[in-house]
Amino acid sequence: MIPRLSNRAKTVLFGCGLSAFMGCASRAIVFINPNYITQHVSQVTVLAFADFPGQQGSGAIVTDIFEKYLFNLKYNVVDPTQAQQALNTQPANSTGLDAQALAALGKTLNVDAVVTGTVSEMTNASEQTVMVDMPQEDTEPVYQQTVVQGRHGQVRTVTQQTGVQTVYSDQTVPETETLPARVGLSVRLVSTKNGELLWSGSGTADGLDISNAAEVAAAKIIQALQKKLANG
Repeated sequence: MIPRLSNRAKTVLFGCGLSAFMGCASRAIVFINPNYITQHVSQVTVLAFADFPGQQGSGAIVTDIFEKYLFNLKYNVVDPTQAQQALNTQPANSTGLDAQALAALGKTLNVDAVVTGTVSEMTNASEQTVMVDMPQEDTEPVYQQTVVQGRHGQVRTVTQQTGVQTVYSDQTVPETETLPARVGLSVRLVSTKNGELLWSGSGTADGLDISNAAEVAAAKIIQALQKKLANG
């Protein structure tokens, strides 16, 4: 069944849609470890983000996008490919990104910290049809019955047009609505020296497509971190 919208609902829905394309989804949430000292972390690398369920390769797409925004935090970023290669050389009994793996990455790549992340939400742009009440304005004739007398004295009633009137109504019509793409990220920076969480951030954004939404989400997280770091 195609949903039906009133004029007011249509205004609200399409108004939100326009705003969504400008990235008006929820604000980024960030945490910064009180012990984090910016000057102590100059070189970092990025490990491939975990895919969103059912979206194979989504993590790699978002990793490439997020990586470039790290330069806004004044980090020197080591090629993530090198990080993945170094991680793959870890012993078979290694349990993921544990303290041993972090220390090895730090030593091999000479990095102070590692960025990891997860794609928490990912939906492509789509279209749906909704039924919308559109106001209509029409004019129709106004008739009046009049009694007239014929030439031979007979009386009869006739209907005559005496004017026009405006009639207002709603006509239900189908209309296509475009829903923006949406991407959500959860990111953290972990020290290679002791495995301590230095900062974390999460954010969701809308865009014209997946890449655009990921760009906006990454920018929101980095901007929120910059603001919090600047405020001490």
